[in-house]
Amino acid sequence: MNVDLLKIIAVGSGGFIGAVFRYLISIFAQSQFPSSKFPYGTVAANLIGCLVIGFLAGLFELKSWANPEFRLFIFVGILGGFTTFSTFSHETFLLWENGKFLMSLLNIGVQVIFGFVFVWVGFQIVRLFS
Repeated sequence: MNVDLLKIIAVGSGGFIGAVFRYLISIFAQSQFPSSKFPYGTVAANLIGCLVIGFLAGLFELKSWANPEFRLFIFVGILGGFTTFSTFSHETFLLWENGKFLMSLLNIGVQVIFGFVFVWVGFQIVRLFS
């Protein structure tokens, strides 16, 4: 196994930044709906992450940005630390387990459908201005 220390540092430092921003966004979004059990914080982090990854993927593809360490820093590190499928899945499970079936299905629909749409929108923004 060939280990590239620069790539590990890029992913690790990006992950730290992404995780901190995710925590801050989650707290802010959830604080806007203090009495709700719906996971607004995770939804906000995941949808913002989808928009950003779509936008950046468009830049990287259409502008041919090729630095592999920078890509790892952004995509795997920052965005990997910022968005989270495991938290989404756990919160959906908890909603379902607590009998909030409609809310759990709403959470799945919002994050999957809007996540896809946000990635597409981010990419189209770059395409529009290229």
